[in-house]
Amino acid sequence: MRLSAGYMIPFIKNRPDWGFVCGRISALEGRLLPREFFTLIIEMHHTEDVYQHLQGTLIEDYLDPGVPWDDFSAIADECFYDLATSIRAECPSPVPADLFLIRNDYLNIKSALSGIDSRFLPGMIREQIIGAVLDGDYADLPSPFRDRITGAGIDVGELDESMSDMFVDGAYLRHLLMLADEIDSPLIRSCVQERVLGHAVSSLWRVLRQGRDLKQVVDLFLPVGEESPLIMDLAGAPDPATWPELVGGEIGDQLARALQMPYDDQISTFELKVTNFVLHLSAFARLETSGPERVFAFLMALEAEMQNLKLVVTGKINRISEDILGPRLRYIYG
Repeated sequence: MRLSAGYMIPFIKNRPDWGFVCGRISALEGRLLPREFFTLIIEMHHTEDVYQHLQGTLIEDYLDPGVPWDDFSAIADECFYDLATSIRAECPSPVPADLFLIRNDYLNIKSALSGIDSRFLPGMIREQIIGAVLDGDYADLPSPFRDRITGAGIDVGELDESMSDMFVDGAYLRHLLMLADEIDSPLIRSCVQERVLGHAVSSLWRVLRQGRDLKQVVDLFLPVGEESPLIMDLAGAPDPATWPELVGGEIGDQLARALQMPYDDQISTFELKVTNFVLHLSAFARLETSGPERVFAFLMALEAEMQNLKLVVTGKINRISEDILGPRLRYIYG
């Protein structure tokens, strides 16, 4: 289902078996930070002030006066990871958390295919399995990756880095769709489908910017669920200005807006707009008392909070202009 600007909210039902973990989610939601918190950091001039400002937040326990600020991004990632895995252990189904944790695994697969050890904390895939990729052993990788290799006889080790990344991106999106199908939640499924579509468009766009002929390489990316025919159409349209009409719905509208930006800002603007749209859609889960949607929506918001913290803190360290940082903040619901 392609959601338009006037989309209807997918049906949500309360589920008592999710009551325990959603009680914890309710408490954690009360600690999510408002937008003003981040704008205040943007206006600060001393790291000591930033450190004091972060007291009382979810990331506080990961900070001490001696922690190098250059490590802040890794600290924020660890904070998200620890909370997500802790929440996962309390859920009747691991799917809402796995939809976020699996990202680290595919980033580690990308690194392994480039001959680099894992750089991110493992999500669903054990470190030994990722480590085997360094030796060209893909047998124990998830089916969205493994089946595509065996079915088409693709030798991923022979691909250059750009094409290898494209192949892994396709497997990652297939895995997201597979997970979303494992839980009875129209809202989660809609959020994942929109996120997958946005990711697919930006992946193709980046490959096109590298001077590649999408028609010659798009098979590495496919299949991607119901969006496969659309992806083929995009690959056959070398001018992104024609893509919004092909994509349609809210994602197409956001793509059209991003194309109005300066050339170098178009893709990053589109990715931010898609993320904000999915965040806004997921926030409707707060209308329910308990259910997997409540967990998913909180993790969406927590992920946005950690990304916003990384943006403003590292931005201040690197003396990035306030005018640049502010517009790049992710949507915050409250």
